[in-house]
Amino acid sequence: MTTAGVLTILVGTGTLLYSYAGELPSLDHLSAQSLPQTTRIYARDGVTLLEERYEQRRTVVPLHEISWDLRHATISIEDRDFYNHGAVNPVRMLAAGVYDILHQRAAQGGSTITQQLVKNYLLGASANSRSIDRKAKELVLSVELERQYTKDQILEMYLNTIFYGNQSFGVEAASQTYFGTSARTLTLAEASFLAGLPQRPTYLNPFLADGFAHARGRQRDVLDAMVRDGYITAAVADKTYAQDLRPVLTAAHQATAGRRASLAPHFVDYVWNELEQRYDPGYLLRGGLKIVTTLDPKAQSLAEQAVRDGVARYGPSYRVNNGAMLVMNPHTGEVLAMVGSADYSNAAIGGQVNYTTALRQPGSSFKPYTYVTALMNGWTPASPLDDSNGAHAFAGYPVHDWDNREEGTITLRQSLQQSRNISSVHLFKDVGIQKVFTTARALGIDTPLDPSLPTTLGASELRMIDHLSAYSTFANGGHRVRAMDVLEVRDAGGALLESNPPQADAGERVLPASAAYLLTDILKGAVHPSMGIPVAAKSGTTTDFKDAWYVGYTSDLAVASWMGRTVTQPTPHNESMTGRLGGLWGEIGPASSWRQFVKAYYGSKKPADWARPADVLTVTLCKLTGQPAPTGVSPDQAVQELAITPDPAAPIAACGSTPGSSGGVAPTAGSGLPGGLPSLPPLPGASLPPIVP
Repeated sequence: MTTAGVLTILVGTGTLLYSYAGELPSLDHLSAQSLPQTTRIYARDGVTLLEERYEQRRTVVPLHEISWDLRHATISIEDRDFYNHGAVNPVRMLAAGVYDILHQRAAQGGSTITQQLVKNYLLGASANSRSIDRKAKELVLSVELERQYTKDQILEMYLNTIFYGNQSFGVEAASQTYFGTSARTLTLAEASFLAGLPQRPTYLNPFLADGFAHARGRQRDVLDAMVRDGYITAAVADKTYAQDLRPVLTAAHQATAGRRASLAPHFVDYVWNELEQRYDPGYLLRGGLKIVTTLDPKAQSLAEQAVRDGVARYGPSYRVNNGAMLVMNPHTGEVLAMVGSADYSNAAIGGQVNYTTALRQPGSSFKPYTYVTALMNGWTPASPLDDSNGAHAFAGYPVHDWDNREEGTITLRQSLQQSRNISSVHLFKDVGIQKVFTTARALGIDTPLDPSLPTTLGASELRMIDHLSAYSTFANGGHRVRAMDVLEVRDAGGALLESNPPQADAGERVLPASAAYLLTDILKGAVHPSMGIPVAAKSGTTTDFKDAWYVGYTSDLAVASWMGRTVTQPTPHNESMTGRLGGLWGEIGPASSWRQFVKAYYGSKKPADWARPADVLTVTLCKLTGQPAPTGVSPDQAVQELAITPDPAAPIAACGSTPGSSGGVAPTAGSGLPGGLPSLPPLPGASLPPIVP
């Protein structure tokens, strides 16, 4: 090039610098480390749950962590004189400029690596990216970039910025996406293949048959360029090109395709939604955060297997096509496993709907809230309840039981263990709807509850995650439990943004330990057949068999299981699980999955039994009233049963006292409940359907 030509370029560059000063982005503090990076979500043991979210994958690596073969391949195919020229290559620039002038548009390629970095990172993509004005701005910034940064720094930023296709920004993400390895360990064949992709990432997409053929041709060009520039010999290039990369590409493609839904996709969605309440969504997406969650991969795997097996087992006979399971630590609230549906990827069942957080009717699994309220207000496990006259006892609310029978007078313990409906509605009415709702709210049920009798049988919808949190309070002896999903969050530099160390039984006490123990002791007797370990549980089934539940716990584990039939056509809805064997009960379907999980989770281990509180004793109680019996009572009038230690100063009635409205003497209200709710409106008329199991 002549001296006049060089002077012309220098004068032109100076004019551009002056023209665009003040309207271009700052280059201060520019580095590869400031690039948008992938936020990763991890299980508690470090297993990666999510490596990308929606838009892009990127992991920034320093230049020394990128293989020499990839550096050489990139320089050869993109800018062979990168280390020898300044911001622009005068020869390439002059040739491109002549073309642009002759054709009156900027279309001829002549960009150096520095210019490409400016275009991709500082100015970003735009509709007028080939305009002469845009080219001028690129030139100005390129000159300034070369003035402030070394060639190695520029190359590092470039290799961490360039797009390689398939949501992969930067060479580290591309190495993982296409070859399942790091940029540091790329072979010559892999490096030469990757280096060619940024030219036309979609056209060269190696995950498609045509794209792979195009990418192979481009790889040949890269290898030839490396031979030309002296990085490798022709023999090495030929040997490298002969290597078949299809097996490793296929394996990486399968891993990439399955990564989003490989482990706990509903949980990842749940965590992301929670974090968006605390952080800017854009920062979450591109901030390179490290999020460590409470998820236990072993528990998650066992839960997923239990749900799949349950749906497969009961699908043919009961039309079941979906299921869900939630597992928590009942002392800390940590979510250990979350299976929101039987198949996240199955659009026909609406698989992405998370049934651990969706509103569904709980059926009889709601009953324990009524019974624990009674136990806090003077009732005992021996208190007699009326299990008769369900068709006429509730002023227009006909109540039928699951077996269409009436048991007459039964104890509170029998009523809950056998899940009797008529006696449960009697108890709900006698204890008081307001008191039961106050208990449910204190335990964490915050969804709307209809102030009518069907609610005690599960007619009001709630969320599984709230339901299981409430049952966790029973398991831990009375402390409020709040679901917990994130242990810590760190930024891209490793700085701690939040830390949530689990704390056992740190929630406020919302139930007396004695009442929680009595309820658990009753629910232990509701598990049939015995599992050989101390467990407590309650089933639930809706009237139309659209929802079937099994919710239970041990002293250190809480598990909820659900089954349903979900369809998306013509519109999303749930259908009845009624097949050739009748309707599916919670005691059958979800209970099967629940048992499978609990047995697999513990294996040969055995959870500890619950320790009895000091104020819970085996007491002699009157059969007629369920209250403490006087000294010398006839054995045929009394029963030995667990109860809260009676007040020695309280008067003890004779065992022949007249029964109250629930079939026994109305107990004196206790003081164990939290603050009350506002007065509820009167019960409506006979507008609700009959109550059945």
